[in-house]
Amino acid sequence: MKNISLITLLLFALTFQINAQKKSDVIAEIKNNEVVIKLNRLIEFGGAKEGNKFLVAEITIENISDKSINMGAEYTMSIELKDAKGNEYRSGLRGAGIVSSYLAANPEIKQDQKAYNLCYGDNFPAKTKARSFLCGYEVPKDAKIVSFGVKKKNLWTDIK
Repeated sequence: MKNISLITLLLFALTFQINAQKKSDVIAEIKNNEVVIKLNRLIEFGGAKEGNKFLVAEITIENISDKSINMGAEYTMSIELKDAKGNEYRSGLRGAGIVSSYLAANPEIKQDQKAYNLCYGDNFPAKTKARSFLCGYEVPKDAKIVSFGVKKKNLWTDIK
C-alpha cells in the first residue's frame, strides 16, 4: 500500500511538471524596445476548406516599455506566419473567427477574455503582460510553418 501511494505521488508530481512545462514553452519569440511577443504554441484545428487546415496561435504579449501602446494597431493586427516556401499568412478578422470556432468546439479550453481584449486594445499599459489564444490562420495542409513575426514592424524569427 505504501508503494502505491508513493507511485501515485510521483505520477502526480511528474504530471504537474509536464503541464507546467507546456504552459511555459515558447516556440518563437520576437522583441524590440517596446514589446516581447512569444508564440507559445500553434494548435491545428479542423474545419477549413478542403486542402487547408486551421492553426490557432496561443501568444503572450508583454509591454516592456514605460508607456502605453496601441497594441492592436501597432502589433497584433500584423502578426503573421510564413511557410517554408515564403508564403505569408495573416490572421485578421477571419482569424478571430477561427479562434472563436476553436474555443466553441473545445469548451474545456478557457480563453482569458480580458487578456484577449487587452492585446487588441488601444491602451496596453506599460509593464503589462497578457496571454491568450490570439490569432487564427487558414493555411494549406502541406504548409510547413517556419517563421513568426509582426509584419508592420518587420520583426521575424524562426519557429523552433
